Amino acid sequence: MRRMRLLAAAILISASAACATDNSARPAAAGVFTPPMGSNQIFHEALSAAPGHELIAADLALGPDAAGQAHWHPWEEYLYVLAGSALVEIEGEPQRVVLPGQSFIIPARAVHTPRAGSQGVRAIVLRVHDAGDPESVPAETKETE
Repeated sequence: MRRMRLLAAAILISASAACATDNSARPAAAGVFTPPMGSNQIFHEALSAAPGHELIAADLALGPDAAGQAHWHPWEEYLYVLAGSALVEIEGEPQRVVLPGQSFIIPARAVHTPRAGSQGVRAIVLRVHDAGDPESVPAETKETE
């Protein structure tokens, strides 16, 4: 498990270094990729360094004050904000604001609701999990521990 966390952290740092620009206050320049709204999967690949595990990376783009459905994952989720702000709502905890250049780890099995701040959000989301696990599970189907 520690090896998976270190691997995910290394990938998050690499991805954020390659993508870290704050474009929340200006329109996209010519030649700058702007993804469609929503969670846009960048890749979903098996990890040779951790057999039986996969890495899923998504480019998340949400409009101002947008909110998704409450859900959970059987593994941790890593969030790195590129522009705008993310409002992290984890069941039973106070809401957190994650700003450009900041990251946050959502614990395994934590019911959470994705929300964008008043200017929207652009973020990279990473997940490492057992091969074949579902990417997301609706909150109402939370299994008992």
